[in-house]
Amino acid sequence: MSLKHIADREDVFARRYVYDDDAEVLVADLGVGNDASVDVLDDAAIVVFEDEDEARQIELQLPDGGAEAFITNGVLTIEVGL
Repeated sequence: MSLKHIADREDVFARRYVYDDDAEVLVADLGVGNDASVDVLDDAAIVVFEDEDEARQIELQLPDGGAEAFITNGVLTIEVGL
């Protein structure tokens, strides 16, 4: 799954911001509360969360340029090239 795929999903409220210097930020409300974590490994962000008492994992492909990702109150934020 790519950043574009998650931003285009109808079941997740997400916004994608692209800046003039090719930096971009993806913000997605996963609706999972505080029981979620995200790690960035090379060119992927791995999100782990509980969904209806079932553990789920989503791997998001990231563009080149380095990325930072974090989750606060169930909102996933991925910053690329900042």
